[in-house]
Amino acid sequence: MNDTIKKLTDYEHLRLRTEMYLGSRTKHTQEILLYNENGTPELRECTWVPALCTAFREALDNACDEIIGHGFGHRLDVTYDEATHTITVQDDGRGIPITYDAAHKDYLASMVVSNTKAGRNFDERGRVSGTNGIGVSAVNMTSKWFEISIHRDNKHFVQRFEENPLPEGKELLKRKPKIKDVTSEKTGTCVSFTPSERVFPDLTLPNDFIKSRVYEVAVAHPLIRVYYNGERVKVQHNVERTLFPERETVILDIKSDNFNSKFILVPNFTNTGDFTHSIVNSIPAFNGGVHIDTFKRLFYTGLLSALEREAKRRKITPNRSDISEGLLIYNVTYMNAPDFDSQSKTRLINEWVGDAIKKYFDEEDFFGKLIKKHRTWIDSIFERAAERTNKKDLADTKKALRSAKKAKVPGLMDASGSDRSKCILFLAEGLSAVAGLATVRNPDIHGGLGLRGKVLNVNGEIPKRVLDNSTIVDIMNSVGLMIGERATRSTLRYGKIYIAADQDQDGANITALLINFFTHTGRNYLIQTKNRLYTFL
Repeated sequence: MNDTIKKLTDYEHLRLRTEMYLGSRTKHTQEILLYNENGTPELRECTWVPALCTAFREALDNACDEIIGHGFGHRLDVTYDEATHTITVQDDGRGIPITYDAAHKDYLASMVVSNTKAGRNFDERGRVSGTNGIGVSAVNMTSKWFEISIHRDNKHFVQRFEENPLPEGKELLKRKPKIKDVTSEKTGTCVSFTPSERVFPDLTLPNDFIKSRVYEVAVAHPLIRVYYNGERVKVQHNVERTLFPERETVILDIKSDNFNSKFILVPNFTNTGDFTHSIVNSIPAFNGGVHIDTFKRLFYTGLLSALEREAKRRKITPNRSDISEGLLIYNVTYMNAPDFDSQSKTRLINEWVGDAIKKYFDEEDFFGKLIKKHRTWIDSIFERAAERTNKKDLADTKKALRSAKKAKVPGLMDASGSDRSKCILFLAEGLSAVAGLATVRNPDIHGGLGLRGKVLNVNGEIPKRVLDNSTIVDIMNSVGLMIGERATRSTLRYGKIYIAADQDQDGANITALLINFFTHTGRNYLIQTKNRLYTFL
């Protein structure tokens, strides 16, 4: 039994169970935001290996923590060679301490990048991304080679690490550090590495993906000078002016002591429902988190509630999809001690951020002010609601109309001829007016319909309202018309329509309303049967 129990070194475990530390080693495909050559965001499908993304991001996070979280330095350089998969991340911060630690018999810098339980973020973390002290050490132990270069205290420290040449090797191969005195006051840390093919059977990590992640750091932190493959990443002084200079945006900026989160809403960005992209302390939270879930729930619910009065006035009721349709929710969050669901850091799990968001939306008349400020967007929401409602109503009424066609039209004295193009339908006021036709008509070609009730003025009416009028429905079923569909000669039941109303004011009104109906709702009938509508005197 004891033969089945193994005790692995950190090096062995990291390379055997990499998923625990860096995420999946198999390719993942997802629709995400990438940025074109002009820096404009685009929704595109992208494939990458999540563990490789995490490895890159761990190196990037350390540099961002130094510059942004701790406030030392103002320049970030990233280079990436997709052909060799070599990544380099450099900052001009303080530089990792290079002091020799007698207790551990190692240099502090060496300990930080080669020991999974060494780091500086175990105490009060503040606004940094590091959490567990595992990150860059995991990158080192899963790399083909890893090199760290540090400038600090007028010294230049360089150390190289390599994977154990033996496949069954138990420890990372550590080269002796090179330390020399320099006169330069330069400070900072530079990390370079190439992921190991022995650890990562698939090395898919597109240049566009890496470049986009670096670009996001520059966008979120415009005061930092960011370079990618030697070129300065140019941005404006805020996110919306950099990414959406010519688009209408809705800016919701949540600020509290430990949580600052800007939500930029961009209407008409996608061709489907809403899409959310979040950056938390420079980390792309591809799967959102508590902040995104809370924001969307409170925002959609609150806005719908605030629109109720206007909805009653317009007689249109928007729903959540009318607001979210085509909407991009671009979020940049900067907070204290972010916690994520895994070392991959794709989803934020701090529950307390929901309270800060709720407090923001609880501001008096928040949604009322938003509605007044963004009338164009609000009008587009109602337009979508109207279009959706009309489509649904049209589908429902078509279904009802088709069902009604199967039943006999009340009051219809139908023609019996097989050549329906020669058939004539008389429309008269009431059953008694049609009754007199029965004794003189030719049954093969003459039909009559006594109109029941009032004829609706269909001008400007929605399909549902039109088909709520029983008189209109009787006419459509008798003639063979279907609202919203083009009439064809093969489906029309009558080639001519004679309007035989009484010669009084009521009759004149009925005649006008019937002509109005065929001109608007029955327009396709007139097109198919030119010169076939008559007033019968």
